[in-house]
Amino acid sequence: MRLVLDTSVLIAAYISRAGVCSELYEEILLHHELVISGYIVAELRRKLRVKFAYPEPDVEAVCAFLLTSAQMVEPETLPSAACRDPADLPILGTATAGRATLLVTVDRDLLVLGEFRGIAIVRPGEVWPRLDTPTQFP
Repeated sequence: MRLVLDTSVLIAAYISRAGVCSELYEEILLHHELVISGYIVAELRRKLRVKFAYPEPDVEAVCAFLLTSAQMVEPETLPSAACRDPADLPILGTATAGRATLLVTVDRDLLVLGEFRGIAIVRPGEVWPRLDTPTQFP
C-alpha cells in the first residue's frame, strides 16, 4: 500500500517515538511504501527547527533518513478549489502524484474532504483496520 503522512504525523512519529504515529510510521517503512515530496521535507525541516527547537544535526538526520526510505515525488498542481486551505494543496498534490491509497493527517481542512480523487484521507488511528484488510486495496 502507498501512503502519504502529512508533516504533523511525521513530527508526532519522531517526537513521541511511541504511540500511534510512531508505530504507524514503522509499519509503513517495514511493509508499505511511504510517499513524500520536497514540500513535505521542507515543512518538516522548518517545523522541527522553529517550532520544536530540534538541533540542526538531528533535523538533518531525520530528513536524510526520510529521503532514503521514502519515494520522492513532485506534487501535482491542483486547482485552488481542491481544498479550503491553500497550504494543503501540495500535500494533496503529493498524494495524487504518488498514487497513494491513503493520506494520513490530523489536519481538519484535509480530513473534512474524506477522500480526494480516490485517495482516502484518514486520521492515524483509522489506518490500522485498512492495513489488516489488504484485499480492499490495489
